[in-house]
Amino acid sequence: MELKNIQICCFRNKESQYRPEPISLYDWLTTDKFKQQIELIRATTDKATRDDLKAQLPCAMPSLLIDRSHSGFIAIDVDGVNHNENLNYTPAQLKQKISNIANVTYCGYSASGLGVWALIPLFDTTRHLEHFRALQEVFQRIDITIDESCSNVNRLRFASYDAEPYINPNAKPFSLILVEKRQPKANLNYKHFKNTDNVFENFNLNGDVIDLLKNHGWKEKYTKGDRIYLQRPGKEGKGISANLNTEKRLFTTWSSSTQFEARKAYNASQLFNLLECVEDWKETGKRLKELNFL
Repeated sequence: MELKNIQICCFRNKESQYRPEPISLYDWLTTDKFKQQIELIRATTDKATRDDLKAQLPCAMPSLLIDRSHSGFIAIDVDGVNHNENLNYTPAQLKQKISNIANVTYCGYSASGLGVWALIPLFDTTRHLEHFRALQEVFQRIDITIDESCSNVNRLRFASYDAEPYINPNAKPFSLILVEKRQPKANLNYKHFKNTDNVFENFNLNGDVIDLLKNHGWKEKYTKGDRIYLQRPGKEGKGISANLNTEKRLFTTWSSSTQFEARKAYNASQLFNLLECVEDWKETGKRLKELNFL
């Protein structure tokens, strides 16, 4: 759906949340209506005064449509200082770094100008919190800390202004979720267990693919012959969405409602790359080495 056709909840200020008004997501992201107010806030050095001025700004809930159903997006806040004990990014550096991520639809400066905020499409809106936890982990790997309060679906955002916002209407929906994890380990019962000098091949041969899939919401349903049958995240009942060929060590789904290409066979390293590392093969190799697969 085009951003102009997405009507989110907008409020006159943070005290008027009981009277939402519709505004197109695109208009909320690109308007310069509040430019003068924003410039005054950014020119104010006293935090208490700045907070009072921000409180007068209109607000919106980017994750909620006017009918209070999910918009398909999550909004995240990132401050420009004190991300961790080692690194401090300027707002401009943060904006550039976050804009390079394929899952980001929008990135611009916050109302204070001291940080940035970003809008990210979600693969499964029923798992908003699990997606948020995964985003925290992915961003932490690149030394960026997301504000914890962004986990709420009804998170309010003050209006802001950016003369040159980053906008990508074709951003890839973020598919990772984070549930209680068991680290992928070697399947010592696999009859062809062995080590090579290639970390990816070692994981293909020895990694526990079922635990990896379970970490991301897949359910093991039953085993028949050399196939383990699984149900995709978000599906209930008896339906089956995929299988793992335990002899060839290949995973295949026939569902079009996952991040995987239907009827394409994936080996263990390809699964780890997609599920854990946002398709970053360098990070995949690093993580597998940390897990002692080389």
